[in-house]
Amino acid sequence: MQWENILGVNAASAADEINDPQERLLAQLITVRTVMFQGKDCGLDDMDWQSLFSWLGIKVPKDIEGSYRYGDYSPALKRWWKRTTAALDTTTTIHNTLTTLCDHIAVLLQLSVLETRLLMLTWLRLRYPQMNPVLVCVEDTRTKKLLAQLTGHSSDEVHLCLQDHGRLMMLGLLSNQRNLRSLDLDDSLTAGHMLLSLAPLVNQDVMTLSSSALRDFITERLMSLCPTQPVGAFSLASFDAVPLRQLAVDYLRQALNNQQAGANVLIYGEPGVGKTELVKTLASLLGVPLYGVPVVDNNDEALTPSKRLGRYQVVQKLIDQRPGLIMFDEIEDVINDDEALPKGWMNQLLENNPKPGLWVSNSVHWLDPAYLRRFDMIIEMKPQHGEQAKAHYCQLLNELPVTPQGRQQLALQPWMTPAAADQLCRLGRLFNPRTPKRNEQHIDTLMTHRLHALGNSLSRHQPDKTFTKVPTMPEYRMEWLNTRPGLENIVQRLARRQRGRLCLHGLPGSGKTAMAQHLANILGRELITAHASSLLDKYVGGTEEKLAALFAQARKKGAVLLLDEVDTLLMQRDNSMQSWEISHTNELLVQIENFDGILLATTNRVDSLDRAVIRRFDLKVEFLPLAPEPLRDLLQAVLPERDHARLATIPMGHLAQRRVTPGNVRTALDQLDLRGLPIRLNKLLDALALEEREQHGNRHSIGFI
Repeated sequence: MQWENILGVNAASAADEINDPQERLLAQLITVRTVMFQGKDCGLDDMDWQSLFSWLGIKVPKDIEGSYRYGDYSPALKRWWKRTTAALDTTTTIHNTLTTLCDHIAVLLQLSVLETRLLMLTWLRLRYPQMNPVLVCVEDTRTKKLLAQLTGHSSDEVHLCLQDHGRLMMLGLLSNQRNLRSLDLDDSLTAGHMLLSLAPLVNQDVMTLSSSALRDFITERLMSLCPTQPVGAFSLASFDAVPLRQLAVDYLRQALNNQQAGANVLIYGEPGVGKTELVKTLASLLGVPLYGVPVVDNNDEALTPSKRLGRYQVVQKLIDQRPGLIMFDEIEDVINDDEALPKGWMNQLLENNPKPGLWVSNSVHWLDPAYLRRFDMIIEMKPQHGEQAKAHYCQLLNELPVTPQGRQQLALQPWMTPAAADQLCRLGRLFNPRTPKRNEQHIDTLMTHRLHALGNSLSRHQPDKTFTKVPTMPEYRMEWLNTRPGLENIVQRLARRQRGRLCLHGLPGSGKTAMAQHLANILGRELITAHASSLLDKYVGGTEEKLAALFAQARKKGAVLLLDEVDTLLMQRDNSMQSWEISHTNELLVQIENFDGILLATTNRVDSLDRAVIRRFDLKVEFLPLAPEPLRDLLQAVLPERDHARLATIPMGHLAQRRVTPGNVRTALDQLDLRGLPIRLNKLLDALALEEREQHGNRHSIGFI
């Protein structure tokens, strides 16, 4: 570092050395003309006059040193003006590095002649601080008139060009951080963030480049304002919770092929469900680059809403003749901000973009309907569920150092999203790979604290323990069920039809409720469970209101609806029933009749149901005790491997005599755990025999062997 840098010694001359002489002369001429335009109203002081004369290369007459009046300096200025302009060929076009860059930028960003000239004036002011004292003197009442003379346009045209929502402001070439009550020349020619990013180009040896090479050079510089996003890491099939994903691909391909203007897709959903990854996948499938509008600049400083929109506009103009998509993430920070732009301007932005825009948001409830109408497609992304989602999450969690069973349990958690899986894997790198069980305990604690901290935003995701410390049942397998008729074909038909009403009846613990959750997972839908007793209301008409609200909620969410213990509500209607009981039974019958989704009702007392109720279900499915082979498979899944050989020796006939349900097995495991007994074959068989006797009476001798 040099002392002269700190003290400002020779700062002006050092700057002049790197500038084009013709460019410097242009700045000097504009400055002198501005002074003469002001005349006696020019507010320069003695130091300003001396600095100006020094820059122009003329001496201040000794007899006027210390003066601040224009009249004392004007003769010398006029002589300089006459001498300088006489040497110029006024018929030729001004041609230097700055004007060349401005002309190319004007072509790329489709600027008018007036906008280009204002851009050049602003850039000159940015490069020559000697102009500033003169520009500050021009008051707002005379600014437009002076700019009109300098640019050769009318004052009204200048006024329109300098509006806050004009292209120079919105593209970030001029700054709109101005005093709205006054608009002096200094404010009008303040460089914006975009121009500041382009300013270093003047100091490069760009004049040696060809016209096309220079334009490509500027284009790449501007395109870097919205960096190219990484290629999508997932296939389209990974987003099975997005029913319109293929339509979105077809729509964007058509928009690109037909060069459709105003093509916009809005994608919204909870944080972490994979909205950004879906956009990357769409671009990868179409084989085009994806440009993303950042939220921070290269210095990690937050970009204001107007700056982000300015970058979006710039890149939209630049990729007009090349393939590509533009992603604008977190749009709620722009449209819903204090700096929100007029509705008409935003509507025009959505209608005129030459390349498809993909807009991403966490919610749309705050968006004005006028904006929503401008999106050809609006796609909601929900958390993924079902077998395909489970396989997808297991793949994402593959590097997590936990047991295979623990990984499957994590994949089934209601709070699991691609973002949550990525976070767990990053933390998992800190875990000891030799202690998977202890790692599962760490994850329990992590997620319990995390979900608790998130509060109401995840209130429906109960922060239950992911990995329980008690013996757990194996993953649900439909082939273990013993139903009449069989369920495999029925589930496939429900998946195709997307509607159906089933009454599931049979022994407690035989898998009726678990079947409902399994079906919802296969269909990728939410399961809404309502216990019949919770729907009963002590006030007349209250039960009917709860029933109507329940079915309305299921319709709105497209959920699988489960009515548990439905016999509580649908008893036989005889003379012994009260009128209010008949009323809510009739209401439920009407709701079942009109429901066009998937409805499951469970009961342990099918004989008590009203005959009219039975007719409203498409199918009655009876759940029976486990068949011998599925019973053996289930026991093998919960027993340690050293007991598998002994389990295989139990005769099939003995197993056929048992009336064991999956619920009995779960209860037996809990009993052994509470008593502190190990999960071994003999202990488990004894506990199951006791369960069987308690549930069915002493019909068989206790024991399996």
